[in-house]
Amino acid sequence: MTDQRLNVQSSFNLSFCQTLEFHLTEALINACTDRFNCFWCDGILVPEVYEQFTSRNITSIKFLITRSWLGTDGQTPYLMKIKVGRYSRRKALKGLDIEDCLPDADTSDWINIDEENAEIELQLK
Repeated sequence: MTDQRLNVQSSFNLSFCQTLEFHLTEALINACTDRFNCFWCDGILVPEVYEQFTSRNITSIKFLITRSWLGTDGQTPYLMKIKVGRYSRRKALKGLDIEDCLPDADTSDWINIDEENAEIELQLK
C-alpha cells in the first residue's frame, strides 16, 4: 500500500508553490481594488508539517497551512491556508500534479485576505 503522505507531499511541492505564487500575484493584480489594495505575492513556503499530508487531513480537514509573503510590497509574512476542493483532493491523494487545480486568475473569489491578522485563505478546485 502506498503511503499517501508521500503522494500528498509530492503534489504540494516547490514547483506547485512557485506556480501558486505567480498565479496568486496575477489574480491579485487583476483584482486590484480596495479589497486587496494592489497586493502581490513574493513567495510561498512548501507546507512543512508532515502530519498535514495524511489522507485524513486532506479528506476530512481539507486544508494545509503554510507561510507566504504578501502586501503592497510583497514582504509582509502571512499565514496561508490552502483549502483543497474535490478535484485537487483526488489528485493529491494520488500524488499527481495539482497546478491545474488553481482557479482562474481572472477572478479573486477563491482568495480571502485578512490584513488585520495577516492571514490568507485560498480555495483550490
